[in-house]
Amino acid sequence: RVMKAIRSSKGRFFGLYTSQGESLNAQLMKETTDYVQVYDRNSKKSRRFAKSSVCGVRIAEKSFGKVF
Repeated sequence: RVMKAIRSSKGRFFGLYTSQGESLNAQLMKETTDYVQVYDRNSKKSRRFAKSSVCGVRIAEKSFGKVF
């Protein structure tokens, strides 16, 4: 459900929450079978996360998964 929400972001920025407790303003760049690559607007860098570590997403005032 979280990955479906990220895929439907259509190039827009969204809030990404990880199971390590990190939150960032991200934009989807690339997706593989195990990883998702996003552009982090906070640090202006490209970052790669394992799909298992992505626990929540907030897009357009809607929350999916665990958001803190």
